[in-house]
Amino acid sequence: MKEMNNEKEMARWKGFMDTLQNKSEWQPNFPREEIWNLYNSKLWFYASENNNGHIPVFLLYSHINKPSILDLTKEHSLIGKFLGEGYDVYLLEFGEPVLEEKGVGLAEYLSHYVDPCIKKALQHCGKKEISLSGFCLGGTLAVIYAALNSHLIRNLILFVTPIDFDQIPDYHSWVDALKKDELDVTGIMSDIGIIPAPFIRYGMRALTSPVYFSPYLSLLNKAYDKDYAHYWLRFNQWTNDHLPLTGAMGRDILTYFIKENVLMGGEFKLSGETIDLQSIDSNLYLISSQYDQLVPPSISTPLLELVSSKNKQTAEVAGGHASLIKYGISAELIEWLHLHSK
Repeated sequence: MKEMNNEKEMARWKGFMDTLQNKSEWQPNFPREEIWNLYNSKLWFYASENNNGHIPVFLLYSHINKPSILDLTKEHSLIGKFLGEGYDVYLLEFGEPVLEEKGVGLAEYLSHYVDPCIKKALQHCGKKEISLSGFCLGGTLAVIYAALNSHLIRNLILFVTPIDFDQIPDYHSWVDALKKDELDVTGIMSDIGIIPAPFIRYGMRALTSPVYFSPYLSLLNKAYDKDYAHYWLRFNQWTNDHLPLTGAMGRDILTYFIKENVLMGGEFKLSGETIDLQSIDSNLYLISSQYDQLVPPSISTPLLELVSSKNKQTAEVAGGHASLIKYGISAELIEWLHLHSK
């Protein structure tokens, strides 16, 4: 018994050191095809091997993180779960912005990236509607897009999506200053052009600093398990894979969402167009995480009262902000999706 414990201890420390020194890059776990691009942004198509004939799923991830978490490993892949259930999948991957994109703000992300990609996916699959699934700030974009194009979105599936920005934790003092015009950073952001990725990463860590240290203890505890160590490696890489942000988008996030909290008004103007959340009548499935430090359920659920959707479902999964990779695609969600995707 003592020898077995020694072997496990040696394997644990070897696995720990090997994982920390592993510099291999993430690679997609399922075949995919690039069918659209603009600068560094791409639209990927994943074909299901056992297509069920239902409308496909379009994934819209946040523009400040790489979407590798949606396909982290073969065993932990939301994309893989959708494919396994017979759904073709489209993924809009926002790439690292180039200088020519420094003026791309909220309106431009919707009109130059999201809209053409959804219409490209519809043309590609030969369907008239799609299931749009948004994650975090990608979910916020999905809500605004659905308000403009509800006729294209049959199902709207949202994961940890911020709606009521007045409830963002730990930011009350500077949010108050921003709203009272005592803090002026929007002009600075526009002047910067492109906000470097480290600025984004350090800002996120200021919110969730324990998240970035405790995983090393988790790895040390289970590093003898090669599958766990591989999962940990890819997850840890994702937490550090932030993308630069255009100054224009940074300005719009602060102005529209943080300062004015426009979504909670239900209706607002964006580049001369009226966005009315009541125009959303898509089937809605809203998923939040119980211990989410970034987007607690109370920030997401106000959407339920703002839309006209008759079919509204909610689910709360265990864990924190990134728990969707393990728990997000439940049997209940799949059953709901099957029912509304024929």
